[in-house]
Amino acid sequence: MADEGSKVGRRRSRRAVLGMAAALVGLALLSAMLVVSHAPDLEGVLFRLGLGGTALIAAIGQVLILGGLALLWSALRRPR
Repeated sequence: MADEGSKVGRRRSRRAVLGMAAALVGLALLSAMLVVSHAPDLEGVLFRLGLGGTALIAAIGQVLILGGLALLWSALRRPR
């Protein structure tokens, strides 16, 4: 019986860690885009990627943030 609880606890903590990591990677990705867009030397990189490339990078970052927060939320809430 105690073995079942430890598996659930490990699974919840693994989901919490993965959620936090995904959210932090997404935040780092969006923050890097902001830094690049404000640096005149690196702004050319965004222009070479075009509108599709920058929108794709922003969308991936947002999905990582929202997915990570959803994983974190589901791992930290009380089981029913």
